[in-house]
Amino acid sequence: MNRRSAWSLPLALVLVLSLAACGGGTAQSTPEPEETRVAGNEYVTIDGICVDDSYRDDEDSPIRMVYLFYTVTAGEENLKVDSIYTDLTINDANTYQSEHYADSAAAARYAKSYYYSSYIEDVYVGESVKVMATFYIPEGDLAPGRTITLSDDQMPGCERFLLSTDDVRHFESGEAMARAMDPEGYDQALLAYEEADPETADLVKSLINGYYWSCYVNMTAYELEFWAEDNFEVRSSLGTSATGTYTVRNGYIFCTYPDTGYTVEVPYELVDGEIDLDMIAAFDVKG
Repeated sequence: MNRRSAWSLPLALVLVLSLAACGGGTAQSTPEPEETRVAGNEYVTIDGICVDDSYRDDEDSPIRMVYLFYTVTAGEENLKVDSIYTDLTINDANTYQSEHYADSAAAARYAKSYYYSSYIEDVYVGESVKVMATFYIPEGDLAPGRTITLSDDQMPGCERFLLSTDDVRHFESGEAMARAMDPEGYDQALLAYEEADPETADLVKSLINGYYWSCYVNMTAYELEFWAEDNFEVRSSLGTSATGTYTVRNGYIFCTYPDTGYTVEVPYELVDGEIDLDMIAAFDVKG
């Protein structure tokens, strides 16, 4: 059963007519119109379909990480978007459904203009939202000359889009993909990840050391405590506890566990001399 209400909007496919000469060059006939690629309507525009060629799973299988970048614009009715449950079908044979891959979608780390989450986001009348969806697709199904169709109740009229694997762009990494597909968001991400200047770092430390923050996400409670000079501890309702050291970036506090090298990236903002930590974004695996 479909989890969303159905949309059905007419969309005229682009037709291409060609004239072919016949019999001594005097008679001409018009062949049947051919369907050509359609990548958008007044509500949805496909910005690109991309492959991260560097992606490999644990078994080094032919599965590749494929990204769908698109923009949704609300007309007379409000819309909703998320990054899951979009069906992508290749050659009318194999269908792949998008999921939110928090740990393996490398481009999502840098393409900050695109919404990437399993949570529903409202798009109100007159607004546009850029969305990213990710799929696991075997490399062989991405060979040239194959058709691509889409289905998603949150993308009005997308079932009439006609795309091709010839349109798929390949990139050497998720970062390179984000730089090409979302240059503005990429620049913002790089700035946020850079180490803060000494003055900003000292200010942030003065606002967090000696305090703790808590959140409840994915059915687990977390507490994150900081103390001088650059130490932290994460405690959870699962009974786990871990300590490490942190560094201050322009938009994040990087909390790194020394044993594994794993880093929890905690977004923050400085507003009127106060600090706002986004604990949900730091610990929510659903994005």
